[in-house]
Formats: sequence, C-alpha cells, structure tokens
Amino acid sequence: MSRSLYIHFRDNGFWAYDVPSSVFLKFLIDAASDRLALGTDPWLSNEIQHWRVTAVISELSRYADDEWSQSQIHTVCELCRTAVEVIRSAGDIPAGEIESWPILDEHRISTRGHDFIPCEPVARIGDAFVALLNGTLPEPPARHRWFFTLDDRPDTIASCGKA
Repeated sequence: MSRSLYIHFRDNGFWAYDVPSSVFLKFLIDAASDRLALGTDPWLSNEIQHWRVTAVISELSRYADDEWSQSQIHTVCELCRTAVEVIRSAGDIPAGEIESWPILDEHRISTRGHDFIPCEPVARIGDAFVALLNGTLPEPPARHRWFFTLDDRPDTIASCGKA
C-alpha cells in the first residue's frame, strides 16, 4: 500500500503523505455531508463517495473531477475552507480517535503508527487543494512537485514530467 498520493486537477497537482490527506478528507466529507443534507447540491453524493474511497485506499485517489463546473469548484472550495477551519480549531488529533472514525464500511484511516496527527499539516493540504482548484498553487522549483507531509512546511519531490 502506497504512503503517498498525487492530488491533481486538470494539468496540475501535488503529492501528499496519505495520513494527513486522509484526515483532511474526513473533515471535507463531514462538511460536504452537511451541505448535501440541505438538498441543494445532489452531485456531492458522488464526490463524497470518491473521497471516502480515497481516504482509506489512497491508490484509488480521486480528489477532484476535471469536469467540475465553475460553480462546483466554488462549492468544493467553500467546503474545503470550512473543513480547514474546523481542523485548525480542533488541534492535534490522537491516533485512536482517527482510527475510530467510520469512513467506508469497515474501513478506517490508518495512522501508520503515529501517536497523533498535528492539525497544521492537515489544514495545509486543504489550503493547497483550494489553491490547486483556483489555479493559484505556487510553482514548485523546476522539475519538482510539491510534497505535503507531516513536516512544518511542504517539501518537494523530483518530477520526470512538466514542472
């Protein structure tokens, strides 16, 4: 099982360690589920299911749909900002709590032996996803991609392709 996943939208993207990525998705799923309950965005049901799968099986990653309309992008960005706000206010999250969250049937998020997951790296993935969707993700150094881990700031990883 891979420990990282490539989060992409249209012609851009970044790499992320699967643990904070999965934790971010849990909060995004919560925000989207609340919005779905209002009955105004039925398309979110399908996206929530994709995010649930990605949260527990990073090899099947699908954060975004290249065919989203501008309105859908705007909605997902709003949901991400809500999720990031909740994450930052929650603080660091104990591994036992994360592993107890029901995500997809009997599947749970793996914390890969971490005692807790710090909130800031999780929130940074949400911020980066919003920037990716808005086309404002900063350019990484030449022939590199951004890589978001549990560190204090994003790192880079060499890329064979563009950027």
